[in-house]
Amino acid sequence: MESPLNDSQRRIASHRIMFDDLLSREIQESLLRASLAGSENGRHETGVIEFFCGLYLQFEEGIGRHFRGDFAGVLDKTFFKHRFGRKGLVPEVMGGATSSGEVFYTIHYSDDVLQLLWMSMRLANAVGKKPSVSDVVAAVAMNRAWTDELKRNGLEPSWKMADFESEVGTVLFYAAVHTGEHWPRQMEFEHNGAFHPPFTLEVCTPSGRFQPVQVAKVKLNGEEIAEIASPEKPAANVRVELLKLNKIEFELEGPQFGSIDVIIRGTPA
Repeated sequence: MESPLNDSQRRIASHRIMFDDLLSREIQESLLRASLAGSENGRHETGVIEFFCGLYLQFEEGIGRHFRGDFAGVLDKTFFKHRFGRKGLVPEVMGGATSSGEVFYTIHYSDDVLQLLWMSMRLANAVGKKPSVSDVVAAVAMNRAWTDELKRNGLEPSWKMADFESEVGTVLFYAAVHTGEHWPRQMEFEHNGAFHPPFTLEVCTPSGRFQPVQVAKVKLNGEEIAEIASPEKPAANVRVELLKLNKIEFELEGPQFGSIDVIIRGTPA
């Protein structure tokens, strides 16, 4: 979360979650489970990990398959007292009931949970529906702070997730080099200060349509820094130093349409 909500923002978001028809019944009940279990366990606020424990109480198998880790253990640690099934939707102790039979307990959603719910709604609304557990899982993956909180509690996504920031945003130099005789064997590129060290060079056989080379060697500024061979060693990753103007050279052996991918990464300034 970039900045905390002010009191009015927090109140209107909580009011709409509780009284407007924004969420699917299943997500509403997951929030109820999380808030009730939190209240019974002396927690003052429903945060991301409490909400996900509520989802686990509601969708034990459905949510569990999306994450690696001991979800049951996280639940036990977060909510010492908890109940699956319909029992988890009503307070265990009814002493707070009013004369009309209604039961009240304090509900406080963290700013992160409110923003996570809105992100889930946005994803679901884009295809004309209310958020499901899949939308919540997709939404949490959009924010590194939320995934980091789950990770600190022992839960990581089961699937590899695309990450534009790390996969593309860190690239300073890229070339797909082929064995064809007309393909250049040397290139130059500038390091203009847009990226900070450490710098790493990655070279690998391609995962696309082109065939892997048999052997490939890479030189940077006159020094051989990496060598790969297929299938024994299809990739290499080495730390490199850059000049303002850099020369990179390639030696390839392999089939007519063999190829390698070469990437140099840094930290964006």
